[in-house]
Amino acid sequence: MKAKVIQVLADVVSISRQFQRSIRIDTDFGREDGLQGYICQGTARAVLEGTARQILETKQRAFTWTGPYGGGKSSLALALCSLVHHQPSIRETAQHVLGLNNDNLVLEAFNSGKNGWLVIPVVGRRTSVVQELYRALTKSLPAESQNKSIANVTSADLLEILVREAESGENAGVLVVIDELGKFLESAVHNGDDVYFYQELAEMASRSRGKLVVVGILHQAFEQYATKLGRDAREEWSKIQGRFVDIPLIAGSDELVELTGKAIDTSLPHPWTKSLSKKIALSIKMRRPTVNPDFWARLDNCWPLHPATAALLGPISKRRF
Repeated sequence: MKAKVIQVLADVVSISRQFQRSIRIDTDFGREDGLQGYICQGTARAVLEGTARQILETKQRAFTWTGPYGGGKSSLALALCSLVHHQPSIRETAQHVLGLNNDNLVLEAFNSGKNGWLVIPVVGRRTSVVQELYRALTKSLPAESQNKSIANVTSADLLEILVREAESGENAGVLVVIDELGKFLESAVHNGDDVYFYQELAEMASRSRGKLVVVGILHQAFEQYATKLGRDAREEWSKIQGRFVDIPLIAGSDELVELTGKAIDTSLPHPWTKSLSKKIALSIKMRRPTVNPDFWARLDNCWPLHPATAALLGPISKRRF
């Protein structure tokens, strides 16, 4: 008698490998495989275009991208860094991944010229932002230009070097990206670091005759990190935040459902879920007429998640944010 084969979900369902690794912009920058599998959705592209529009139409050069955990902020930041890399092949890969046409305003704002930009990617931690930025900067500069030890560097030293590099003409621009900026802000709260540096950095970027662009990545509004401080200190933090243009990166529910479906790989056909997915998609569409016509298929691709669960994951994940 032939034994009955009993399958468990682990036998037929797995998570796509591209969704299992987290991005670190400081170590993944310069690696083409760091962009592999990245899906640039409409919300992320709108963030890039909003940043580019500010650069092209105003003197604003300092930005924060704010969004919930797992929203793809680090991946988007890595793609932007790669878009201005000194190697043309990496720039081309990034342009393809981001889906940018040659006449896109993002390419105009971040024109790479011949040599690309000097890119300074930093991941925040609870320590001095000045020292960490200087540490990252020195990795990109010739040894002879490094005349200060990290322990002795001041904010004035750091700003002077950044402006000098932006105005030297050796690169098309200088891009400073600070991922996990909130860690540095927490350090400022607990260790008493001077947050006025961020105001100086933003103002210096706007006044520089070269192209110096600063992007900080946050999980919550800048001033929220100062909630434990006194009222005067909170007001000061709010003023400093005002030197940055904040651009939210919050994926729509449809986009999150699509990402969830692409993250789940299954080898088991499940035709019995089709009708249920259509019913739930129709119910949602009655309240949101703009929902994509194939939304039911995106819900169905999330199996073994129930389609109602797949539809709710996005809104639930954004509640605390």
